[in-house]
Amino acid sequence: MNKNITGTQAKKADTYAIETLGIPSLTLMETASSKVADYIIRNFPTSPVTIVCGTGNNGADGVCIGKLLLSDRKFIGQTEVFITGNLEHATWEFLHQLSEYRRLGGTFTICREHTSIPEGGVLVDAVFGIGLQTKLRKDKAELLKNLDSQKHKHVIAVDIPSGINSDTGELTGAGIHADTTITFGMNKTGLIQGDGKEYAGEIIVEDIGIPGEAYDHVLS
Repeated sequence: MNKNITGTQAKKADTYAIETLGIPSLTLMETASSKVADYIIRNFPTSPVTIVCGTGNNGADGVCIGKLLLSDRKFIGQTEVFITGNLEHATWEFLHQLSEYRRLGGTFTICREHTSIPEGGVLVDAVFGIGLQTKLRKDKAELLKNLDSQKHKHVIAVDIPSGINSDTGELTGAGIHADTTITFGMNKTGLIQGDGKEYAGEIIVEDIGIPGEAYDHVLS
């Protein structure tokens, strides 16, 4: 099996695992999110954590990470979730994770034009995932530029730094430089070529339970 796949292939493998092999999408999401939460708890157990989420499934991962931090007694830092995007267009997985997060007492802020996002702690980038292929709208590009200009103790990208094309590594108008990218299943070509090499930082590949059969299917 190849060691690297494109983001497009990774999404197809996810779909195959869910629709053909019957693995619930929430199971994969909870496992992926737990890998990021565990990394934070091991390395930054007392730091404030700011999670910036889109309303797709990368954002759902982000909200799930917030939920897991809230529910783990080993983490004693403060967790804040910021949401960029229209909740009316959110995926059902995102809405499910947001409901669970709120049930635990978690609060969130919808990002507006002048919303102030805290600096100084750990930033979790869960705005755009591996599905981003086209040039960003001006407002989204400005959001990423503003986040990238901030000072944080550590920046963690969920699956891929926002703004990077996961197939080519091309910057889609703006992006967030990560200190660590935690990617799932297999490494992505967009993290090791083009602008992705600069933006990814340290790359950690985590197994989230997608069977080899799913990758064999998309790579055959």
